[in-house]
Amino acid sequence: MDFRVVVSDPKSGKAYQVELKDPGASKLLGKHIGDKVEGDVLGMPGYSVQVTGGSDREGFPMRSDLPGTKRKKILLSTGIGYHPTAGGKKKRMTIHGRDISSDIGQINVKVLESGAKSIEELLGKAPKEEKE
Repeated sequence: MDFRVVVSDPKSGKAYQVELKDPGASKLLGKHIGDKVEGDVLGMPGYSVQVTGGSDREGFPMRSDLPGTKRKKILLSTGIGYHPTAGGKKKRMTIHGRDISSDIGQINVKVLESGAKSIEELLGKAPKEEKE
């Protein structure tokens, strides 16, 4: 089991990708959107991060107001997973629950508390560049 974790730094506005494999990946199982996690799991000692979302291995987005670890078809009028082109439109969409399970492919987190070293030093990678 492995996850791709996208770490967003609100101060700099940059995002970094981390491949997380066992045993660190198993520490995230059971967490859900909104939970705080110690940065040690991601190789960032002294940091504190918050889970903000993600998607499963097939690309279905996680939604914070849908409990559970499975996919469900729900009627959406707005929000994560559906952006209508006209007002008042609704659509039934498949959305993944908010809990992290083994079928999640990507987890999005944001930094809440910074540690002694910078994120660039700890992750040893250049930030993911935006395509222009």
